[in-house]
Amino acid sequence: MLKKIVTTAGLVSVFGASTAFAVQDLSLPTMASIAFASETIGAANATTGTGANLGTTFFDIEDGAQADLEVKMTTGFVGAVTGSNDYYVKVELTNAAYATAAEAMTVTASGARADEGTSVLFSGGTVGSSSAIYQFDISATMTATSTLTTAFADLATNGNPTIKMSIFETLTEANKAAGTAVSTASGNTVKFVPGLVTTVTAASETAEVSTDFKKYITTSPLTGLIAQLGGTTMALLGTGTVNGQTGTTSTLANLYATATSVVTVAGDLSNGTWWLAATGCANAAAIPTADKLVLNAAKTSGTRFTSTLDTKGFVCNLTGGVAAIPAAAYTIAIDYKAGITNTAGGADLAATGLGSVIRNGTTQQINYLTTFKDYNQRVYITNRGTVDATYSFTFQTEAGTTATAGTAATGTAKAGTVLALKATDVVTLTGKTRTAATLAIVGAASKFDISTQQINLSNGATDTVIFRAGQ
Repeated sequence: MLKKIVTTAGLVSVFGASTAFAVQDLSLPTMASIAFASETIGAANATTGTGANLGTTFFDIEDGAQADLEVKMTTGFVGAVTGSNDYYVKVELTNAAYATAAEAMTVTASGARADEGTSVLFSGGTVGSSSAIYQFDISATMTATSTLTTAFADLATNGNPTIKMSIFETLTEANKAAGTAVSTASGNTVKFVPGLVTTVTAASETAEVSTDFKKYITTSPLTGLIAQLGGTTMALLGTGTVNGQTGTTSTLANLYATATSVVTVAGDLSNGTWWLAATGCANAAAIPTADKLVLNAAKTSGTRFTSTLDTKGFVCNLTGGVAAIPAAAYTIAIDYKAGITNTAGGADLAATGLGSVIRNGTTQQINYLTTFKDYNQRVYITNRGTVDATYSFTFQTEAGTTATAGTAATGTAKAGTVLALKATDVVTLTGKTRTAATLAIVGAASKFDISTQQINLSNGATDTVIFRAGQ
């Protein structure tokens, strides 16, 4: 997140790297602000406010090896101004202050001519202040296209600062809060933007009903024992932003600490092994210990450092094929630690949907199914949905009993109908006349009612068991 960089009214100083910033022209209708990574801003450097800024802490951005930030304005004089005219130039900073004392201001005439005047700091411009006044002495004829340029070795700002330059005929007008200016120009020279972009692409997997949900539906290149949930990437914004501490282009290491930033995956992690991997979960045959999620005792969340997630952005699950895979939703969250001490650091990623494991059907355990000749037992499947659903029975017998699937052990439950299946058509039993069964239906559980009804042929008594009532 863009952590607050001020407590009372924070400021930040600017500029530096191996290539110079272009001179910013305040007189243009629009001006491209220099983008600094907000993650690199903070108390790693600071300036104390003075005067009207007293009590304010200004956080600085170092200039490093970068050339100063330069801003300029055109004078806008109407007609030729001669050396008999002297003026005052006021520089005002909004959301900003000087982090180093105000530097010189240069005067340049239009075209290839030499300087046609001088401008000397008259007052203000001290560290922690937000304004300076220069005395502008003209030595030769000057036109509207002549320019005034000033530089900032460092500029303190609490976000998106504006630099305003105004020319006044008298010191009295320059000293006023809203004096009448001959000409004025202003622009937003610097902006703070998140340098880090975290992207999560969710993906779901399906546990196969025909395997009692012990395996996933096979999707190449994965096998039935492996699932791959969504992917997460951490990347620089666009072509990069400026590192506020050095003035050089930001790197991911400036924005968050890979060795201490923690990624947390939450959901039902009770089945099998969960780990971070490249797409395809290709290392499932030999999962490195360093890639495995470290699970909590309840197996409802697992963590790793982002040093693993940096190159292995997918969450994988290797199930043992023994226990049923739970249907569950999964999220990912990242607690970013600052890449530079005492800076804001990357914006934490709140729990974000990573994907889910769904089941492509429903199962029901039927603990008693009988083919005893004195009983007439049926299994009822009510399909309340709008789609036909296939079903199948598997059997769990006691010692000395063999179950052979009958003609009705597999079939289709038509949409919007009730299907009645005689137990003797579902299974043939030898040894004993009772068994347990598992009924698997390919369809949403909420669409099906499942029950059994047994009639005692000797006295007509009935016994009905409702296993599932659909919604």
